[in-house]
Amino acid sequence: MSTGYAHGVLGERSAVVANVQPYEVHGSRHVTVALAFEDGTFAQAQLGAESVPEGLQPGDPVLVKYAMSVVVALERPPPSD
Repeated sequence: MSTGYAHGVLGERSAVVANVQPYEVHGSRHVTVALAFEDGTFAQAQLGAESVPEGLQPGDPVLVKYAMSVVVALERPPPSD
């Protein structure tokens, strides 16, 4: 988890995408994503398509961004050196 002034409010965790299910609501694109975390736990999040990387596929590593313990976005991890 991240630290700083918002410790406990904002955070991030590494995960692997287990499943991706796109859908539309009134013409707006959304995605349901199942996530597998390194500690063996799982979560599911429903996000707007703008909050997930383009072309997200099962098996992709992601950084899961949280606000108040709610998934708010997924990002691709930075490349390792």
